[in-house]
Amino acid sequence: MTPPPGRSWGYWTRVKLQMLGEYLSGFATASKEQSERVYLDAFAGEGSGLDRLTGEEFPGSARIALEAGEKAGFTRFRFFELANKAGELEAQLRADYPGPDIKVLGGDCNETIPAALAELRALKWAPTFAFLDPDGMQLAWETIVALAQHKRGYRAPGSLKPEYKVELWMLFPTSGIVRTLALEAEKLSPADEARATRLFGTELWRPIYNLRVAGEIPGADAREEYVNLMRWRLERHLGYRFTHPFELKNTRGATLYHMIFATDNDAGTRIMESIYNAAAARVPEMQKEARDRTLGQLSLDIGVAAVAEGYRYEPPWEPREPI
Repeated sequence: MTPPPGRSWGYWTRVKLQMLGEYLSGFATASKEQSERVYLDAFAGEGSGLDRLTGEEFPGSARIALEAGEKAGFTRFRFFELANKAGELEAQLRADYPGPDIKVLGGDCNETIPAALAELRALKWAPTFAFLDPDGMQLAWETIVALAQHKRGYRAPGSLKPEYKVELWMLFPTSGIVRTLALEAEKLSPADEARATRLFGTELWRPIYNLRVAGEIPGADAREEYVNLMRWRLERHLGYRFTHPFELKNTRGATLYHMIFATDNDAGTRIMESIYNAAAARVPEMQKEARDRTLGQLSLDIGVAAVAEGYRYEPPWEPREPI
């Protein structure tokens, strides 16, 4: 079954999805001795997309996951999409991939993910990966908490083996936060403040915001502080051993968002570090091609990934406290 033409996307989406495919293949290979492997995809999308510049159709995250790892791939798939799109996506995926255990849950994923995790409770021992890719600030901290706690207690008491949490790769809406938290007091609404608190699960974003309003830190520093706060929360409050940030910028050098990878696993860290470094090596030429195409089509809203060459994990620093 051929899916209908999907939503068109900028170049940065291709970069992100390529990295996702590379990591999922590595994840599947690293966990191939396990009989079950679970993939969770919040904000799953339409199954495919169109390149905004070339018009080329490309697979979305759902199809990338279903094809990752070949025979050593994932065995259970849970996708989360809006209610009016879920049925069509499930029909497409089941038709094209008739073998795997596929379910698409419709509605707000912050409400449906806990139910899906409850249904998967008997498989909490299985290696599990979650891709969290919202368009903006739709993700709630409580959802991240539910994912982090899902596998708790799967080792027998007294076991000396490490107990791994669900691995996460999440879109952090760096620029969206800066836009939402307006500098002018009359433009900052209670709803905007609530969205920020919902995302972080705390009001520790306020000291960063207050410094920016006071002109004591520029927007670029505020963005880094917000990313650091999320990483700190993932490590110190949820117990992940490593969090790896990956910044995506447009061709003009403006930050779009960060991807944050969270894992307890040394192998996961090694795989993602390798992927980050490989992306950094190939992006300059891809960026040049994107700029050339942009100039030819008078479009300015494409993006590229930017990561320092030689990437290695650096722990987050302690976030600012309210005065």
